[in-house]
Amino acid sequence: MASLRELVESPALAPLVGYVSRPRSDPAVEGVTLIEDLDRFAQVGERDIVLLTRGASTAISSYRFDMALRVASSRGVAALVLTAADVWRIPSTATAIANRSGMAILGMDDDTELMELALAIGRELAGGADVALMRAHTAVRAIEAHPLDASIESLLAHVGAALAVPISMVAAEPPERPARAVLVDDRVEGWITAPAQEGDAALGLEIVLHALATCVAEVTTRARRSQELPTQSREQVLTDLLSATAKTRDEVVLRARGLGLEIDGWHVAVRLDFEDLADPADGKELDAYQARARLASAALQAARAAGGTWHLARAGEAFVLVSSYREDPGAGASGQVAAGMDEVLAATRGMLPGTIIRCGVGTARAGPGGLVASVAEAKAAANAARTSKRAGNAIPFDSVGLRRALVEWYASDTAREAAVSVLQPLSALGGIRAERLIQTLHVYLDEHGSLTRTGQRLNLHRNAVAYRVNRIFELLDVDQENPDDLLLLQLACRARELE
Repeated sequence: MASLRELVESPALAPLVGYVSRPRSDPAVEGVTLIEDLDRFAQVGERDIVLLTRGASTAISSYRFDMALRVASSRGVAALVLTAADVWRIPSTATAIANRSGMAILGMDDDTELMELALAIGRELAGGADVALMRAHTAVRAIEAHPLDASIESLLAHVGAALAVPISMVAAEPPERPARAVLVDDRVEGWITAPAQEGDAALGLEIVLHALATCVAEVTTRARRSQELPTQSREQVLTDLLSATAKTRDEVVLRARGLGLEIDGWHVAVRLDFEDLADPADGKELDAYQARARLASAALQAARAAGGTWHLARAGEAFVLVSSYREDPGAGASGQVAAGMDEVLAATRGMLPGTIIRCGVGTARAGPGGLVASVAEAKAAANAARTSKRAGNAIPFDSVGLRRALVEWYASDTAREAAVSVLQPLSALGGIRAERLIQTLHVYLDEHGSLTRTGQRLNLHRNAVAYRVNRIFELLDVDQENPDDLLLLQLACRARELE
């Protein structure tokens, strides 16, 4: 027997269904039933998830549906699942009945068939080998996708969520629990452990613990190696500055000054995106990084040979070259740097002949905050180069008609934190669900709240758009009727394109 929350959040069902009305408790689920007639609720088994067909859904807005929900409540039904096209027609009285009875109402994804969902729920409830394999596969993929510079705690949380089993790291080997040792330089640094499972689930857990212990050992090793390197390298300081928050930036600026960097002067940032090396195949990540680093280093040397003060920094999968000046170089600095970068790109193109390089150049800005702003402009220019399919040439920010006000707004710490936090409930969904809802919100706001025009742009039925929009504003902590909140959401969606 599984709880409703475990089912809805399982890797197999999470992409297919979501809460429309969430109960205060977490009811147990024993079975799944398809209903073609509301009168059949009297025969539904206790603790079932009930899926309504389109025929049964025709009466959703009628009094018969309220009566059927009361019957379902008396039968102890755990949840009722409606199609996306029908969710918007649920009356408030029906939602109130469901809330009082502790029964959930779920909405089904637009592209999912009822029988497909019923079979998926049945497999999860049965808990057979295919379910264990699916969860183990999802957990291993979560391990592979985990950034090496992220925390071990977040890695354990993500993998545990994928496997639907809490995973932790402890100092001593736990008795009577499955565990794997984390070996770093042939020494045990800790144990990855989880509650014991049964049958096929136990085999899946064993596979995941083995892969997880290996990954944690690699993350720990890399962290230690990086600490052993010179901590005051200029490249690292600039990289830290670009990723610093408002609270940590002052410390990084002091480190930069201590290294003699002209951080308080003027800066023009150049971003290099290596399109074919940004998403390498499994096992090729290190090779791809080294190829990017070699070309970026060669570009730095070529830029220095042409004159001026240049430094290198990393920004995710991209590299950033920074041209620094003691005095204001004037409005023409961006164009001059772009012209120089064209020569640098031409000179280094032979190093990676099969790689598409997008290059964006920011404007001249003053001080640490100005450097961050110029980097944001360079990123926006590189994105514009990608959209216009312009490769191999440096694109100045001023030449692509970008909205300077938006970039300047997003370059500030306060604005960036506001943009990220307001969309966080959607981003937290992860994967395609998050992207789908954020894209829908973006288009919906651009179309001034028109469900019809939004549906036309997204190639969706108007009812499906209404379901998504309702779902979006249930998740977001904003007032749908407040113009200021809607403006912040629209700015956040647009600023997200600069990421």
